[in-house]
Amino acid sequence: MKKFYIYTFVIFAFFVIGIVIANFLIMPSIVRMGKETLVPNVCNISLDEALENLKQKKLEGIVIERRHDHIIEEGRIIVQEPLPGARVKAGRIINLTVSLGPQTIKIPFLTGIGVDKGRSILQRLGLGIKSVEWVFSDSIARTIIIKTVPPPESELTKGDAVTIIVSKGSVLKMPKLVGVHIREAEDILSKMGLVLAEVREIEGSGTKGYILVQNPEAGQDVAYGDSISLMVIQ
Repeated sequence: MKKFYIYTFVIFAFFVIGIVIANFLIMPSIVRMGKETLVPNVCNISLDEALENLKQKKLEGIVIERRHDHIIEEGRIIVQEPLPGARVKAGRIINLTVSLGPQTIKIPFLTGIGVDKGRSILQRLGLGIKSVEWVFSDSIARTIIIKTVPPPESELTKGDAVTIIVSKGSVLKMPKLVGVHIREAEDILSKMGLVLAEVREIEGSGTKGYILVQNPEAGQDVAYGDSISLMVIQ
């Protein structure tokens, strides 16, 4: 009979211990596992701050990707998954994509190549053309790039623009065409590489087809490809 009481007491003790363990260890764990929380918005803040914000919500952030972004600064969160406001279980992993900042592009060395090819190279790199400035040069042939602004090896971001300085060739002097027939003037301009852009007929004394007014005037500096306007007797 004494052994019976001992066995009964031991069984009862184990039963009580089991209840205590279930009540204070197992059940709280189960409750915690089932508890839900709202995912905070951690986009466009630093990685450290994002991880801390998630930790406070009993969530775990992990970086799954780092990529360039032209809007979000380096080291800040671009994208999170699940999205802000989603209701998830405590302990859920939140995937984070971190910005490497804008991708930089080095300006290539374009001096000595044609302006059209230079444009194409810059456009393929994702850079724009701010302007093309034409200057006279006795040493560099017409349409050849003299330099870029900014200079080669300068770092820009995609979409930034570059100024190209291009040779107009040697300085030419505008010939005197007043008093010359339009047919002869066309021949002179063609040999010099000048473009006859406009011919207007006006009333005047003299023989039809002879030039009365020219623009630019005789003696002015012009370059290969420049446009010329003439007024002739009608």
